[in-house]
Parts: sequence; C-alpha cells; structure tokens
Amino acid sequence: MQVQHSSSKGVTASLLASVLFGGIFFLAAQLKSSAEVVYAWRVLATLALYALALSHPAARRSLVMLWRRLRARWWMPLIALMLTTIVGVQLWLFMWAPMNGHGLDAGLGYLLLPISLVLCGRFLLRAHVSALQWGVVALAAIAVVIKLVATPQMSWVTWTICIPYAVYFVLRQRFGLDGPMAFGIEVAVMTPLAVTLLGTAAPGPIPAGELAGLAAVGLVGAIAMVLYLGASTMLSMPVFGLLGYAEPVMLVIVAMLLGERMRGADAVVYAILAVALAALAVDGFRRSRPSVRARD
Repeated sequence: MQVQHSSSKGVTASLLASVLFGGIFFLAAQLKSSAEVVYAWRVLATLALYALALSHPAARRSLVMLWRRLRARWWMPLIALMLTTIVGVQLWLFMWAPMNGHGLDAGLGYLLLPISLVLCGRFLLRAHVSALQWGVVALAAIAVVIKLVATPQMSWVTWTICIPYAVYFVLRQRFGLDGPMAFGIEVAVMTPLAVTLLGTAAPGPIPAGELAGLAAVGLVGAIAMVLYLGASTMLSMPVFGLLGYAEPVMLVIVAMLLGERMRGADAVVYAILAVALAALAVDGFRRSRPSVRARD
C-alpha cells in the first residue's frame, strides 16, 4: 500500500509540474529580458526555495546524506558536475526556445524524451518495459523517420533535450544522486554563473511589470522543477517518462499560441507522438492505481 500511495503522489506531482512548465514556457516569451537573465532569475529563485527548505530537519538530514554520498568515491563529484551541466543547459534552453521561435522544436524534444527515458530505463537500469511500451517506442521511431524524410534535419534543440536529459535522469538514479536535496546542490553550483549573468546584463532599472514576470518565472519554475524531480524518485523510470506526456503536448500548444506554425509532415509527427504517449499515460495511471482487491 505504501508503494501504491507513493506512486499516486508521483503521478500528481508529475502532472502538476507539467501544467506549471507550460505556464512559464508561455510567460518567458512575453518577457523582454534575455534568456540568460531569465535563466539567472530561475536559478536564484530555486536556490532561495531550497535554502528555505533547509529550515526543516529532514531537509538537513537529506543534505548530509547526499554530501556523504558525494564523498564516498573520488569520482562522484565529477558525476555531480556533469549532471549540473546537463540540467543547467536544459534550464537555459527552456527559456531560450520560446523566445527565439524554437518552441515547436523544444516541444518535439520533450515529446521524444519519454521514449528516451523508456529506452534508458530498460537498457541502463534494467527496468521492466511492457509490450504496449515497446509498441510506442516503435511508433516514436516511425515518427522520427517521417520527420527526417520530410525535413533534411531535426533541430539541435530537439536532440539537446531528448538525449542529454534522459541521460541526466538515468545517472541520477544509477548513482543515488536523486535525493530531495540533489537539485538544490546543482542549483548552488550554478549560482556563480547566474550572478555573473545578472551582473553583465544591460544596466538600468527594470520596469515593475518585467520584474514581476521575472519573479513569477523564477518562483513557478523552481516549484515545477522540484515537483518534477520529486516525481522521478517516486515512479519507475518508464512510468515517470511516460507520464510526462502532458508537458510536451502543452509546450506544442503554447508554441502555436505564440505564433509558430507546423511545416510539412510536422502535424503527422506530433500527432503520432501525442496519441502514443497519451495511450501510455493511461497505462501508467492504470498501473499506479491500487488494484480492486487491494482497495477491498
């Protein structure tokens, strides 16, 4: 029952994070500040959130345990630094893409990310993958082939999201760096860069509306990331990846609301991936719910 309860909480956290990510994806495109400035605000807001969390004894215990794990092997800090680099690039790219007309490319990357997580979970973590999940992997492969045939190349934005981000989540689980405070450590390492970016930004006062928008992106982004990473610790890698279907679908919708348009076979590709991931999300919900016998 405890596992089932944790799985249910993981589903809720994943879906709520997806809604919040869609909101900041749209909001970021409304800001006049550069993607680097918005990224810096997200980092500092997230750091403040984790600093506040340290007032709780459980958070401090988690931080001590994580620190001990990092010191257990000489190469563990190198792994942690690589994870920080990957997630740092993702945080920046999430702000940059909608501001520069690459929202659909980012949406496609996040549509392919769950499939990458399924494959990484199966071959690197030896997680169970059902026949239905394998079927969706095959559908995703067909969608990618259609995309490549219709378009000479896929955007670097798409590949930068769907491959490194999957590696990030797999390595976090593989080396036990997926505790509640792990992302806080990563953000702390990013902080000097964030401060530098803000320090080198164009001088002058920031209008009140822009400042409110930056603060909202930072705070909501921090909460969304905490929920997203929390879901990754409560769900198996395949289920976590497949339940992430809501975010990429929302990102594609937001990109179109921002004025981007699909070209060529894009509509077919996005439709195949959206339907496939929706079917797997239903399967994920079914697996996460307690059985009728357990409820009785």
